[in-house]
Amino acid sequence: MKLYMLALALPLLTACMSMKNVKELPPELVYQPPVSGATATIMGKMEPRHTALVGDRIAYIIDIDGKRVPKERKQEYSATWDNVYPLTTGEHTVTVTYRMAGHYTKPTKLTFNAEASKNYQLDFVTDIGTAWLSKDSYADIWIKDKATGQPVTEVVRTTPPPAPRTISYPIIINNR
Repeated sequence: MKLYMLALALPLLTACMSMKNVKELPPELVYQPPVSGATATIMGKMEPRHTALVGDRIAYIIDIDGKRVPKERKQEYSATWDNVYPLTTGEHTVTVTYRMAGHYTKPTKLTFNAEASKNYQLDFVTDIGTAWLSKDSYADIWIKDKATGQPVTEVVRTTPPPAPRTISYPIIINNR
């Protein structure tokens, strides 16, 4: 009888265990693009992997003016690097960070003045994930005018969080 009850309860218990306690952010905490008026845009940046064994290098936006950028439920924020976010003209503060495979940096803030009809993009220089024995110590991130390539913010240095951290290198196998 106990075995029978366990067999009946097992699917229910495993279903409850597999459901993560995922709560949606309240709408007032999620970034909403402007509805009307003069706008500009901003997006992250991705540099393709430099070897077949490690991931792409990505600088991405986490929030705009203190409000989280929208993402799909199971999606990581780094997967939103190519989303284009409309902005009103004027001063904005964006929180950005960098990721490459298991390496990442602490979020940092950049403030800039968005001008009408301009497109902006994150840019970065880093030693994280650039070589097998690199120091993995920093990522310098700034915002540039996408059309001219000229920076519109100062360069902000962000660093990985303090140890301990787990570093992984995904292995990509192409079966061609």
